[in-house]
Formats: sequence, structure tokens, C-alpha cells
Amino acid sequence: MWGIVAGLVSYPVFSWYSKRFLDDQGLESGFTRLLLVFLVATILSSALGYGVSWLTTPAHTRSTQAVLEKKSTAILGKEISCLQNPSSSACQSAAQQGKALENKLLGSLSGGSQH
Repeated sequence: MWGIVAGLVSYPVFSWYSKRFLDDQGLESGFTRLLLVFLVATILSSALGYGVSWLTTPAHTRSTQAVLEKKSTAILGKEISCLQNPSSSACQSAAQQGKALENKLLGSLSGGSQH
């Protein structure tokens, strides 16, 4: 939560300083400069927000988040490989497991009776 607040509060400050810096460098006003200011302010405020969020998050939560991120990345990697080759045995097995899980979840929602 504090990371979001820090990012939102710091964005106008980073934007203002970026504009002043580009004025000092002699870059003319225009779309390129506007885009550059936007990117610099966005990157800096996001980095600050991430840093504040990282500092205010307890250590045990950070390790749990890291494990979840690694698992999510692995799942996404498998899904992308299945998109490239959907007929592979691993993809077929995953599809069957997903279908079984879906049936199990839908069965528990309908009170155990499946239609």
C-alpha cells in the first residue's frame, strides 16, 4: 500500500524535475520531449514505489511472494510451449488434469451432483 502512495506522490515531482532537466539541456518542446518526460517519471516513480513496497513488506511474505512468482512463471512457460505445440503429451496431460479439476470444482459448487 505504501508503495502505491509513494509512486503516486512522487510522479508529479519526477515529472517536474525531468521537465526542468530537459529545459537545461536545451531539448525543444514537442511530442518526443513529452514522451521522454512521461517515461522517465513513470520509471522513477515505479522504482520508488517498488522499493518502498519491498522495504515495508515483512521478510517471510517476500519469500512466499518469490516462490509464487517462480511458480507462476513456470506455469506461463508451460502454457506458451503448449500454445506452440498443443499435441504434445505434456499438454494433453495438463488439459486432462485441468478438465478433471474443473469438473471437481463445478461438482462441489452444485452440491455434488453433476449434470
